Amino acid sequence: MTSMRSKRESGMKKEVPIGTAVWLWLTLPIAFLIATATGSELFVDDLFRGDAPTFVAQAIGQDVVTLGVALPALVVCGILASRGSERARLVWLGVLVYLVYTYVIYAFQVHFNQLFLVYLASLGCSLYALIGGLATTDFEHVKARFTQRTPVRAASVFLFVVAVLFYFSWLGEVVPALIAGEVPKSVTDNGTPTNGVHVLDMAWILPAMGLMALWLWRRLAMGYALAGVLLTFMSVLLLAIMAMVVSINLYAQTAVLGMAVVFGVVAAASLGMVVWYLKGLNGR
Repeated sequence: MTSMRSKRESGMKKEVPIGTAVWLWLTLPIAFLIATATGSELFVDDLFRGDAPTFVAQAIGQDVVTLGVALPALVVCGILASRGSERARLVWLGVLVYLVYTYVIYAFQVHFNQLFLVYLASLGCSLYALIGGLATTDFEHVKARFTQRTPVRAASVFLFVVAVLFYFSWLGEVVPALIAGEVPKSVTDNGTPTNGVHVLDMAWILPAMGLMALWLWRRLAMGYALAGVLLTFMSVLLLAIMAMVVSINLYAQTAVLGMAVVFGVVAAASLGMVVWYLKGLNGR
């Protein structure tokens, strides 16, 4: 009788801690805010005021991916995470990183418009959901759920290589401009004081990727969880960058469409890596 009861209890849905559930509920206002922002930018004319055509074109491309990919992933994974899915929880956190990244740029670099408070609310809710979600993650428990077939070394090398390539790419634009006493072309084209992507990548994302690559290589608990989060973030962001390049070519100026292919290939590789990596997680 005791054995049968234990089996029944083990088959029941895993309870999500109250502290975690609080942050998962933020998925609802975030989804509403994101739908409002992206829908307005895509379907309301003359919303952007004074933004350079290249910057607006990039925003349009990114909004398509945010609305069509990030938003559904956030909602679906939020629901599954509330039911105890560890895979969904890591993907949910990865999408939140993407939203924080995106709306930091929107809040600071888009010229003031009717959506300013929506940008702020999107950033604030996404940021606190991310902080709360990470703070309530049991990293040792997550690590224990990964099996021996998890591609730990492959994921570690992938994160490190992508971080190095992006550092070389951004520094290859910034350093020559500094030496020549000029402004990088991307800053001039966007009509912004600096390139927000350079700032966020080199100050936040790329160091995090390098650190997670090291921690995962050393098989530390936090590395196991956050590697899945960053791989998810990379998949969505690289898809958005591909869409930006295509959008620039359509709406602003002739862009090198070969770059869209390159980013598409890397996005596909990142998606394949995150699927392969999360397959090594036992259970849901």
